[in-house]
Amino acid sequence: MKATEIIFNEDLEMYVFLKDLDDEVCITLSDSLSASEEELTEDYKGKIASFVNNMPQWYSRAYNSIIAWAKDTYKIDAHVQDIELINIFVLFEQNEDELFGVEFRVEFDVEHGCGIKIKVDNGKYDIIEVGTGDVAFC
Repeated sequence: MKATEIIFNEDLEMYVFLKDLDDEVCITLSDSLSASEEELTEDYKGKIASFVNNMPQWYSRAYNSIIAWAKDTYKIDAHVQDIELINIFVLFEQNEDELFGVEFRVEFDVEHGCGIKIKVDNGKYDIIEVGTGDVAFC
């Protein structure tokens, strides 16, 4: 994905096909951000594109966090087929460090799902919170 391909619709959403997952995922710009009312810089769009492009670097960490969270919270063993990435939330302003929320549909809690916040720091992806789906956008 290129920065120039980042174009949000009036609902502050866009859909991208992720080859690694062989599926389409929604990217949402949080409406609580000033950025939602500003013209987005190429640098900002580049950070979003980089997060999407570098999915292999953070996805396995997110997946392992979901497995651990399911075991701790629900006392079950979740499996790869139980987890589906459905949304990537952009949670940072144009002049801030990158923070993304990722929301997953999970078979063990279809109603609430699972949400994870990922902070990007010098190309390193740190999971800072795991919980129900609302963690991804709150």
